[in-house]
Amino acid sequence: MPRLSCHLLWMGAHLPEWMAGEFTVIRAGRTTAVVRHDFLDSFHRHRLVDCVHAPRLSLPEARQGFEDPVRGGRGGIRVVTAGPLGEAVVRPYRRGGWVETFNRRRYFLGNRAISELVSTHRLRRRGAPVPEALAAVQSIVRPGYEACLVTRRIPKAPPAAVVLAAASEPSRTRVLESMGRAIRVFHEAGGIHADLNAHNILVSEEGDGPAIVIDLDRVAVVAGGAPERRARANLRRLRRSLDKLGLTEALDDWDQLERGYAAPPDPPPAA
Repeated sequence: MPRLSCHLLWMGAHLPEWMAGEFTVIRAGRTTAVVRHDFLDSFHRHRLVDCVHAPRLSLPEARQGFEDPVRGGRGGIRVVTAGPLGEAVVRPYRRGGWVETFNRRRYFLGNRAISELVSTHRLRRRGAPVPEALAAVQSIVRPGYEACLVTRRIPKAPPAAVVLAAASEPSRTRVLESMGRAIRVFHEAGGIHADLNAHNILVSEEGDGPAIVIDLDRVAVVAGGAPERRARANLRRLRRSLDKLGLTEALDDWDQLERGYAAPPDPPPAA
């Protein structure tokens, strides 16, 4: 396994043995990155080792300043080309709530980006409907660190909050069912989301494709599937988000999401 630098160990990060054959550890001064092997060329081409320093980020082939129109408010999200992988989303970690008024991007404990990369990759290996994690970058900026995460972009999959706000009744039913199925598989893979809401689930506009659970910062991954109590807490949080967003028609059709959640999983694709 690649030996992690001392400053990464200072932050308590560990790259599991089972990831060593797929990811490389890169050290550059005060910055440490964990990068998937097939993303290395794009990582270097776009100088993503500097992704935590948004004003200096060089993205010559990117759509500069791509901002997420829904989950915005923390800003800085960009899309870069990624060769055979299509496109990649570069997401700097930003604080929300009252904390951002005096500290928007600095973290002091844990290893937010590397932990999210490891958890996302673990869940995907277990069959969970989550993005492909491509890289995590953490840079010491005393007293603390800044970080960003890179995932493979999922095309034509807006957040459920956007789709449900405009969906007609047949499409809304399909979208809710696809959300329920995705959350069930996510829970069976052992995922427990820290903030499951309608912005953190991507869906197809007609509900005819699989939903994807995103933003896995601080996700818990447990063996044997998520406990019923915590799985239900996830669903209640999602329902509260629909209420907060004023998606009354989706709330009225909540039983469709429960129906998708209770449905048997789709069979694996034929080899």
